[in-house]
Amino acid sequence: MLSILIPTYNFDCEPLVSSLVKQIDKYSLACEIICIDDASTTKINTLQLNPEYFTSIVLEKNIGRSRIRNLLASKAKYNWILFLDVDTLPTQSNFLSNYIEIIQKNPKEAVFFGGLAYRNEDANPKNSLRYKYGIVRESISSSKRSKNPYTTLLMSNTLLKKKVFDKTGFNEKITAYGHEDAVFSFDLYRAGFTVRHLDNKVYHVGLESNTIFINKTKTAVKNLWHLHMQGLIRPEINMLLRTFIRMKKYGLSPILSFIYTLFHNNFEKKLQLESPSLRIFDLYRLCYLCHVSKLEK
Repeated sequence: MLSILIPTYNFDCEPLVSSLVKQIDKYSLACEIICIDDASTTKINTLQLNPEYFTSIVLEKNIGRSRIRNLLASKAKYNWILFLDVDTLPTQSNFLSNYIEIIQKNPKEAVFFGGLAYRNEDANPKNSLRYKYGIVRESISSSKRSKNPYTTLLMSNTLLKKKVFDKTGFNEKITAYGHEDAVFSFDLYRAGFTVRHLDNKVYHVGLESNTIFINKTKTAVKNLWHLHMQGLIRPEINMLLRTFIRMKKYGLSPILSFIYTLFHNNFEKKLQLESPSLRIFDLYRLCYLCHVSKLEK
């Protein structure tokens, strides 16, 4: 019925897998769990679980976020696959049975996104930016996500038909961090597959520190520029790219690049406050995208 696919890297998969196993056993669900570790640089526990429905693979060489998802899907034996990020936990004890019910009631649908949630207990001053971004931008209801179904799709909790994934898959040209979900969403959009949004959420528990999140954001913004230049992503499904193109049209891109040069240190200090402003965060990302576009002309 359902293949659960979990890519892992430098994060212990035991909490997530154990919670899923409890649900599979409790409801006698027809599921398999496949974890592939992408050559972690830190030692990760090897789980000893029922081999009938659990497979654990450790790669000797890192292959990246796109290729590992394709590899996971290639090993799935069921017609429906569920991608979960390793740093998530189900919010409900019937999380998996909810998805199986969805599959049974909607056999003609192709893609479902269950959504994300955040726990108060995971918030602290060191990850205030990541937590606030998650609460405001990611932990939103299915009704709100449905207004922009492709821009709000994240592979951290996505259910889809295997044959749909086989037609699109993840673009393996993407080797750098950032926006591979958006490219996949754009490929779904181009192929004519509809994304349905549900409220069957998982908690995102692996929150980066403010410093790490800012650095990862810069890497992702730079990769967004490269993907745009390669024609792999369109502004229709990415608000930051859409805003950048509008600024460029009105001749404001050089000014925003200059603002980044002058004030990026001040931006980063403000973003590490206990209650950071997401408006400043958006401006910071936009200015950096303008700066990258200027440097890499």
